[in-house]
Amino acid sequence: MNALARVRELLRAELRQRVPPHLNFWHILGGLTLFLLFVEITTGILLMVYYRPSADEAYESIFYIMNDVQLGWLIHGIHSWGAQLFILLVLAHLLRVYFHEAYRERELNWVIGVLLLLVIGAFAFTGALLVWDQKAFWGTDAVRRVIAGVPLVGKAILYFLWGGTELDANALLRFYVFHVGLLPWVAIGLVAIHLYLVSRQGLFQPKTFRSSAQETYADVVLRGLIFVILSFGIILTLAVIFPAELGGRADPLGYQSVKPAWYFLPAYGLVKLIANKTAGVALASVGVLGLFAAPWLGRNSWVAWGLGMLGIAAVALLAAYGWRW
Repeated sequence: MNALARVRELLRAELRQRVPPHLNFWHILGGLTLFLLFVEITTGILLMVYYRPSADEAYESIFYIMNDVQLGWLIHGIHSWGAQLFILLVLAHLLRVYFHEAYRERELNWVIGVLLLLVIGAFAFTGALLVWDQKAFWGTDAVRRVIAGVPLVGKAILYFLWGGTELDANALLRFYVFHVGLLPWVAIGLVAIHLYLVSRQGLFQPKTFRSSAQETYADVVLRGLIFVILSFGIILTLAVIFPAELGGRADPLGYQSVKPAWYFLPAYGLVKLIANKTAGVALASVGVLGLFAAPWLGRNSWVAWGLGMLGIAAVALLAAYGWRW
């Protein structure tokens, strides 16, 4: 038997193994987010071929990608819509883990998951500026003004992220370095640790769970492939029907009031609701720390559910307020 035949037999044997009875649809979310991360990295690399990270050429390079590069508009659209679906599924996965109380005895993996959520938010924030149009420029500048208003550490944060206190070519270059040179490696490292801990600790099984289902790993893989194809089909359809838009070139002298993407609306609503920037940043920081501490705060199931629903309501109301104002 040659090596290929041995591998084939090994795979067949593994796929015939019975899966844990508590494995269900919700566990597919983790695999889908991993697939979408691969899509984002792949399309990002393709866009890097033509993108130029300078204030003089960034907008023109995006315009060239969308109008002159063969299927460039489609790759850009897949990258844009894929990012939105990616964020949506990560949030759904986090909520599934929380409300199924799958963080019990897996607190470290929960913390890593929250870190991944923050890294994904950093991906979205740094990537938005790279198109260098009016919406991207003034949306990012709004964040700059909030950070600049934070006493003691505000300017230090700006010098680290922006390379100064103004939004200019230095900021664009740094955002590009963060987006394509640093954050992907951080994300891949955290995902590797996350998957390693899952393999060591196994999937969480509720004590009250009872099931007589006897599926094999082949059934699970087939179902996962169906959802992978479906998710990519959704992204492709959205990219074709609703192509990514490019506004006018960034003009530091032509102020434009813009609203952020839907996933940043809660933070935008908080800033609009609380006039004191320091208090707003402090409150947002408390919310993030509370997310990290959720496994310890939610030791009791009723408390966990109550805090979870309260958190969702607060985020939804802030998002609605941000959208309204």
